[in-house]
Amino acid sequence: MRVVFLTILLLGRVNAMDESKINELKKLNAYVETNPKYPEIVYHKLKNGLKLIIFEKKFAPVASFAMIFKVGNVDNTSGQTGLAHLFEHMAFKGTDKIGTTNWKKEKEILEKIDKIYEELNIEDRKNEKDEEKIKKLKEEILKLENEAEKYQIREEFWKIYNELGQSQMNAFTSTDYTAYIVSLPSDRVESYFIIESDRFKNPALRDFYKERDVVLEELRMNKSDPSRVSWENLLSHAFVAHPYHNPTIGFEDDVSHLTRKDAIDFYNKFYLPNNATLAVVGDVNAIDIIKLAEKYFGDWKEGIIPNQNYTKEPPQNAEKIIKVYFPSKPSLKIGFKNDGINTDDMPALIVASEILANGNTSRLYKKLVEEKKMALYVGSYYSTPGHRYPSLFTIVSAPKGDTTVEDLDNEIMKEIENFPNNPPNEWEIQKVINNYEMNILKDLESNLEFAKTLAYNEQILGNWKFSWDMIEKIKKVKSKDIVDAVKKYLKRNRRTAVYLLEEKK
Repeated sequence: MRVVFLTILLLGRVNAMDESKINELKKLNAYVETNPKYPEIVYHKLKNGLKLIIFEKKFAPVASFAMIFKVGNVDNTSGQTGLAHLFEHMAFKGTDKIGTTNWKKEKEILEKIDKIYEELNIEDRKNEKDEEKIKKLKEEILKLENEAEKYQIREEFWKIYNELGQSQMNAFTSTDYTAYIVSLPSDRVESYFIIESDRFKNPALRDFYKERDVVLEELRMNKSDPSRVSWENLLSHAFVAHPYHNPTIGFEDDVSHLTRKDAIDFYNKFYLPNNATLAVVGDVNAIDIIKLAEKYFGDWKEGIIPNQNYTKEPPQNAEKIIKVYFPSKPSLKIGFKNDGINTDDMPALIVASEILANGNTSRLYKKLVEEKKMALYVGSYYSTPGHRYPSLFTIVSAPKGDTTVEDLDNEIMKEIENFPNNPPNEWEIQKVINNYEMNILKDLESNLEFAKTLAYNEQILGNWKFSWDMIEKIKKVKSKDIVDAVKKYLKRNRRTAVYLLEEKK
């Protein structure tokens, strides 16, 4: 019964719009998807370039919002790694209206703090530092921060949303993008547009240096996280030229010298309406949503998005094996270079990833975890760390018992290299299709997950229909296509392997 219900949802015809409503939406220059292979999405683009995607789902009085900007760690310039992530933190610090009792006076103090920090940065980067000068500058900053606090209303942004009955409010920065999400009672929809338009048009960036210290502490804690250490080593060694090699949270020296002015410049470059997509899913009226978006976001000025064609990664011609000694249990991460999400081979690689190492019926799971009991787990993903540029087909695992990381690696490679001799059968391919379709259905169960998927597809993958179009491509994949993709991409000279080995005390 649940599958039938979700299938109806997938087709988007539970609350199918009547002709008069579709005509009214068209008068607003909105596009209504009527093809039954897709959900009944309403798409509207504001004159400033902001893309709006709406899905009416009237099962509970809740509306979910996902705003995605095409800016992530990959867009940080040299010397400013971690800035995208730090700015995301700052987006919760209020605006020139939210979080202040007197913005004019507070702003004057913040700008004084900025000037002193710039002076402090210059002194701190000298080979021979004037420690006495540094001490005095820090004392001046502390005094000014205490003065600024007199005009600040702590956590007012959160308090407002909590009073509105928010749930799931969050934000996150990835390699490719930054997302801001929240769910609200459907009778509070206009409040979302009032708050978020102010947030992205008038950010105050107050408490910048305090928040920078919070991020620095997070960064230091990450150094003791074995999973992060192994991932960072994989990306930094697999990518020698492309900025995918940088850690999302940034390098400590870079983050410790970021300034509020850097954040303002970053905001002006990337936080533009024509660099964003807003998806709204739930108990809403698409006509009302478009009118609210026009009312509150319509005057948000578009800009020229910086060139995001970064240094192309050169071909990898030799296998790389990196051994990292760390006080933790051993693990293995392997990354094979792929040619990007939009290549003709990608559907076959997606299927290969599922067949090889996703789920307890996958080949590597059955072989390594169940039969040989060499591994604690095994998993795979076709595109790490992102989708905007050519990335990595990754396999992760950890040895069990007396098995070494090297033994585990050899066994995985043996299975991959034997793949052409044991091509996928019809059942394996159909299982992948079923899983992919079910994942789309699961997204539809949650307003917020579906909003995130729609916004991500549109803003990062180029079309909100991406998931549905990809499943059609996957359905056309043949066993030979999968074998050819494995032979082409999962080769030793395209791979980087990180052995996380237990450091003996």
